[in-house]
Amino acid sequence: MNPYIRGIMRYFWLIGLFVSLAQDSWAFVVSDTLIIDGEIIYIEEQEEPVTDSLDQARKNDFKEKKKSVVWGVDAAVGLQITDFSISNHLHQDLVNVNEFLGISNSTFYHSSYGVGGYFRAHKNIEIGLSFIGTNGTMSDSNGNINTPSSAEGGNVSFYTAGNQIYQVFQTEVQPDVFELDTALVSTFSQNFNLKSFQIPLKLRFYVNDFTVKSRWRAFGEISPVFRSFKMKTIASNSSSMLFLNASGSYEYLQLSSRNWQSYGVLVGVGSEFKLTKKLNAFVQANWSFPPINHIGDSGVSYYTQYSNLFLGFRMLMSNGK
Repeated sequence: MNPYIRGIMRYFWLIGLFVSLAQDSWAFVVSDTLIIDGEIIYIEEQEEPVTDSLDQARKNDFKEKKKSVVWGVDAAVGLQITDFSISNHLHQDLVNVNEFLGISNSTFYHSSYGVGGYFRAHKNIEIGLSFIGTNGTMSDSNGNINTPSSAEGGNVSFYTAGNQIYQVFQTEVQPDVFELDTALVSTFSQNFNLKSFQIPLKLRFYVNDFTVKSRWRAFGEISPVFRSFKMKTIASNSSSMLFLNASGSYEYLQLSSRNWQSYGVLVGVGSEFKLTKKLNAFVQANWSFPPINHIGDSGVSYYTQYSNLFLGFRMLMSNGK
């Protein structure tokens, strides 16, 4: 063989051997099986997700915190200011003794107390439930009419003079001859005991916050309220009430102990003073609407309109401001 051709063939054999060895080596690297001493070993590749280690650590360390309910209790003492009067529902032309004398509704002052709880629905809004109790005595004027001595006598008129009521009646002294007589109507106080309790659902709005310079904050309040009353007639000169008019007509209506319930609205304003981190003092005034007109079985109408003044304390029972 030509030496030149023999040299070329040698180079081809060397290149072919190199390529063969290179292919076997590459196949060994990427192959997913190995054969060692006749045993087949399978190699599985597990892919790891590429993640941001700092972001993952932040997610692992983060724990969502639920806001705790901010709630507290309050207690107060004060006065209930009550306007009270009695009228004749059946015959409205007849008035009671006070009205006949020109005296307006009588005002009475009773001690009262309140206890309750509240929770914070918003930064400056609170919802609460309270119990308010009151017990006191009220009165209205009553009177006794003088009975004419003659069966044929009768009332002519009633009139007032010097805060007194006078009765004018006529008596027949001879046939068709009448005599006019004047007598003083005996008046006295008709006393009643009134117990009441109220259950308001309070919605309170604060108009400002406590600051470093100011420890006061003001609020307004509106409360649907359930009201219950128990009125008892206290033993006195009469168990009935006198109603009369200037023309001489009059009648007595029977008084009795009464129980009644009604719904209404309390509207209030007040201010709080911060004593400590969790203890506040407050003053408050509220007014009740609408007035109460309760009609008894005999036709007596009991009118009541009241308001309250309170001084109290509020204790925060959970973490908050």
